[in-house]
Amino acid sequence: MVEFLEEFRYLKIKLEDIEIATNKFDANSVIGSGGFGKVYIGEISHTKGRSMAAFKRLDPRYGQGIPEFWNEIMMLSRYEHQNIVSLLGFCDEGGVKILVYEYASHGSLDQHLSATSLTWTQRLKICLAVARAVQYLHDPKGTQQRVLHCDLKSSNILLDKNWTVKVSDFGLSKIVPANQHHMVLVTHAVGTPGYCDPLYKEMGLLTKESDIYSLGIVFFEVLCGRLCYEYPNGQCQILVPVWKESYEQKKLDEIIFQGLMKQMDPNSLESFANIAYWCLDKSYVKRPTISHVVKQLEIALEFQEIFEVTKQPNGYKEIIKAAIPPLIYRSIDELRMLLSKGIFLNNGKTVVVYVYKSFLVLWNVLYYSLGGAWLGDINSKTTLKSHNYQYGFIYVS
Repeated sequence: MVEFLEEFRYLKIKLEDIEIATNKFDANSVIGSGGFGKVYIGEISHTKGRSMAAFKRLDPRYGQGIPEFWNEIMMLSRYEHQNIVSLLGFCDEGGVKILVYEYASHGSLDQHLSATSLTWTQRLKICLAVARAVQYLHDPKGTQQRVLHCDLKSSNILLDKNWTVKVSDFGLSKIVPANQHHMVLVTHAVGTPGYCDPLYKEMGLLTKESDIYSLGIVFFEVLCGRLCYEYPNGQCQILVPVWKESYEQKKLDEIIFQGLMKQMDPNSLESFANIAYWCLDKSYVKRPTISHVVKQLEIALEFQEIFEVTKQPNGYKEIIKAAIPPLIYRSIDELRMLLSKGIFLNNGKTVVVYVYKSFLVLWNVLYYSLGGAWLGDINSKTTLKSHNYQYGFIYVS
């Protein structure tokens, strides 16, 4: 235990400093509560500098306790990713236990599910970021260990001031060997009703696919603009069966959140709904891998971004007119397909490609040719005289 504590000594923060930051845990400093206890806000110095922070104070009456406290410290100090909340420190003095995190000013995802201001594109990006965080945990590089979160839900997905996703609450997470394709761990089921894998809930059988199931629930919440449960007449009712039935009967329009349908590219919706539904397969071996989930979400986002570009009143029309050879298309879907593959301008000296975030990551089909070079390798194999980003396109000449 002494060696264990020594490993994390650099993260210790004095109780006195936290009391100053929270005005002695004043009620006005409370910003939320959960299975661990109340969460306070304040400014404090830590190993990474000085900033606003969230202080989660352990209160066993809320459900979690000392094992979850140390588990959270161990996980967040060893596993760092841009989409996983950063642990800034902890306090363990006189029976008081507090975890100190980076502050996510936009709160948790569950608070924004029904916000009409949260666009379909933003929702796709949030889901993709969550999936990438899980991919980091499930598919470790250079290690023999895999992390299972075990409590993925929209209230554990934080959003910072830039709307960057920060997956949080690792108190229930577990470490398992990473060298087995299907690893089943028999354990006492924990987690939140509605999000919990039925196999895990009913039989205590935990797999990495249990996290995949929880992801599927979050995806449907994002699509439907509501939590996966409600309390009519004081009884908890899980909405997942209704959502799955709507998908199977091709009646998604009946459950999709108001206003989103008008924003959606049909192909984007199809890709997203498919992967969300596949995540909820009753058989854990039939659920997609996290890598496949990420790929499908990237495709859904790419369809949506191309859709939005082709809705621009100007810009893309000029590109179409200058294309060599001329673009011939019979529908808007064919136009999007042509734009995603790339077109030539300036007598073939300039290639224009609609891309996802950068010209090195392309939609679906990665093989494009430019003067004998792979477009995916253009940065290293071809001398670029110029490239710029406009209307969602990359110009390379």
